Amino acid sequence: MVLLRGTTEADMDRVVALEAAPDTSQWLAETGRSWHTRALVDPDQEHLVAIVDRAVAGFVVLAGLGDARRVVELRRIVVGAEYRGAGLGRELLRRAVGHAYETLGARGVWLDVKPTNHRAISLYRSEGFTE
Repeated sequence: MVLLRGTTEADMDRVVALEAAPDTSQWLAETGRSWHTRALVDPDQEHLVAIVDRAVAGFVVLAGLGDARRVVELRRIVVGAEYRGAGLGRELLRRAVGHAYETLGARGVWLDVKPTNHRAISLYRSEGFTE
């Protein structure tokens, strides 16, 4: 079971380490503590961590919270390598999308993904995302 909660400053070292892993960082544009610090204080974004057994196992950043159309962007989703293959990525995606609809009042959720990120594309398609 995954607990989704707001990211705190105390989570930042782990969050930054998760995205710095070579098999993750290759898919991201800007990374690092300053990127996350800006996301934490931006009222148009929500930064959430996935907690498994009291440890930060991943995170998600939702953006566009002030969009008049109420279409939320899934800006970033990362799962620690040690948690992959057990369904955590799928659960985190489902929780994030559910949170966008149920808590944030979204009418739609969108994301972008690099065309060579086949693992992510497969997950997104299997969860109903389309081009």
